[in-house]
Amino acid sequence: MISATHKAHIRPVHPFPARMAPSIVWDALPTTGSPLRILDPMSGSGTTLVCAKSRGHHAIGCDTDPLALLIARVWCADADPNEVKHRAGIVLERAKMLRDRFSSEESYPKSTDNETRTFIDFWFDPANRRELSALATSISRIRSQSVRTVLWCAFSRLIITKARGASLAMDISHSRPHRVYEVAPVQPFTVFLKAVEKVTNNCPFLGVNNDAPTAEVHFGDARMLPIESTSVDMIITSPPYLNAIDYLRGHKLSLVWMGHSISEIRSLRAGNIGTEVPKESLKSGAMQEAMKSMADLDLLDNRYLGMINRYVWDMSKVMEECARVLKSNGRALFVVGNSAIGGVFVKNSEAIIRLAGSSGLSLTSQSTRPIEANRRYLPPPNSAKAGGKMQSRMREETILEFHRV
Repeated sequence: MISATHKAHIRPVHPFPARMAPSIVWDALPTTGSPLRILDPMSGSGTTLVCAKSRGHHAIGCDTDPLALLIARVWCADADPNEVKHRAGIVLERAKMLRDRFSSEESYPKSTDNETRTFIDFWFDPANRRELSALATSISRIRSQSVRTVLWCAFSRLIITKARGASLAMDISHSRPHRVYEVAPVQPFTVFLKAVEKVTNNCPFLGVNNDAPTAEVHFGDARMLPIESTSVDMIITSPPYLNAIDYLRGHKLSLVWMGHSISEIRSLRAGNIGTEVPKESLKSGAMQEAMKSMADLDLLDNRYLGMINRYVWDMSKVMEECARVLKSNGRALFVVGNSAIGGVFVKNSEAIIRLAGSSGLSLTSQSTRPIEANRRYLPPPNSAKAGGKMQSRMREETILEFHRV
């Protein structure tokens, strides 16, 4: 177990947009009594999981983003760091030999389809395609799954960056990639071992002799959790914004090297919570009240109303599942960021309160806290269109605590 004095040293192993602040999770977790089962049904990169495990609790996380799942597993991993670094050196040496054998036509992941090849050609220059392909091939041949997963995380760090990385893009880490380079500013072979060092240094459980329970990280949709009913003591999570962050827009630049096709990623994106996909009309009175509580709906056009409709539908399913898996008198903490669409401020937190109530979760506390500048996502806080009042609102997030009736 990690001491309470070490909470400041919970550092991310990989960039991730709009990450939940570890301090919120850390301070919400109980420090005495028997270990609890802590669930994050939308676990993202694993902030809740690593904090819960550090506190000595059994952590369970679900997500549908393959890269988020990989990051969370690595952050909670307990592999031998010396073995990881040793294998990383072997991977790099093998990759250097492979690069010299690969032609430009061979510098793609195995069995890559034409659409995915076209995508890779657009975002990666030929020289880096050869190095990334050689590294990916070498990593895939590592037999130890725990070591291989850590090395994939380090590999991904070469690509998912804000400015200088192994691709031709800027701002991938915020899921807003745009091509700006003709030649990538970073060559993968030169920084791979540094990326491995960064990941292993930030994994709090690597090589540590402790009795912390293992963390379970599942591929699972928060609207249909692969979790038994009444089996969870506490939920700590941060739902997506109404105009959801398109995590996969940036993550796919890394995922294609791990064998995921563009068509597969497109399918995942289409099913994400809050995405702009038409959904059937809301029939439940609670859902209709939730929509009305979020904003003045008369100010929004049909497209934006459709977004709210979809969000409320999705979150109603999430709240039903949270109520289902929580034990009697179990607690649920939701960290909610509000949104702005079409110049209208939208109170996502109000919808969460009403949907929770209709699912059997009773609100016990509500508070706000400022969002750190490096965690803020939408809208740009200095946008002239937003206005002073909206800028102030968008700098805050709401913390809602419920208990299961």
